[in-house]
Amino acid sequence: MDRYLEFMYIRRGNGGVRTFRVRKTVAIVVAAAFVALVGSSALILATHSSDIAKTIMLNKLNHENGILTAEVGRFGAQMEDLRKSMAVSFDLQNRARILASLDPISNDVWHVGVGGPEPLPLKMETAYPDSMFNDLTESLGTMVRQSKLQLDSYREVISVLEKEQEVRESTPTIRPLRGGFLSSRFGRRMDPFLGEIVQHPGVDYRARMGNPVVATADGMVSFAGRDGGFGFMVEVDHGNGFKTRYAHLSKILVHRGQRVQRSEMIGLVGNTGHSTGSHLHYEVLFRKIHRDPLQYVIPEGTSFD
Repeated sequence: MDRYLEFMYIRRGNGGVRTFRVRKTVAIVVAAAFVALVGSSALILATHSSDIAKTIMLNKLNHENGILTAEVGRFGAQMEDLRKSMAVSFDLQNRARILASLDPISNDVWHVGVGGPEPLPLKMETAYPDSMFNDLTESLGTMVRQSKLQLDSYREVISVLEKEQEVRESTPTIRPLRGGFLSSRFGRRMDPFLGEIVQHPGVDYRARMGNPVVATADGMVSFAGRDGGFGFMVEVDHGNGFKTRYAHLSKILVHRGQRVQRSEMIGLVGNTGHSTGSHLHYEVLFRKIHRDPLQYVIPEGTSFD
């Protein structure tokens, strides 16, 4: 009996009880086979599930890779448009540099794009070859350096133009009054009071009493009052080495320290001080040296190409 396993089967209702015996070896073999079958099925199911998961993940990655590849293609097209725009900007920038009397940027310097940070390397797996990403990375790095070069250049141009504008605004370029006529030029002349040849440091304009006198450039009033033989006089410091003087006025309309602009009224023609009649004595000094005022007057209606 030790070589058998006895099993009892009870039927439903009053069906009774059945008993049957199975050899132990047969039972063990059947049990082992069953365990092996279950284990194999589980292993196959697990392997199949893993393959399905890998397939799903691979399909997802392929989809994302397709989207990324399309984005890279669009990025490449945008990079080309940007490169063309920067080429046009380069030409405009050199025109601006020439107008500002600066040397243009050479093509060699522009294409190298001197200076600026190096871009980070771009690494990814897509349908495009590695050479394309290398080209995009190199183009991006060049444009980053070119943009910095361009920014520095524009700053230089703006600095020069602002300085030139400051110089233009401080240079006396108009007549100090409207109307009247030139009665005495700059240089040696006969002094009407001394009766001898002396150096005349400015020019004289004959004009009616009370004719408006205007500043010939932007600046600050450095003197406004009576000054001996000049009578009532206004002196304007324009900066950049320029000063102008307006003498023999009948009335002063500004005060010391006041900012004035070109064409702003500063006084009225008069006959004060050592004067033989109603007129304006006008002087231009550059770095404390008297200059011929007529050399600085730009005729009205003059234009420059």
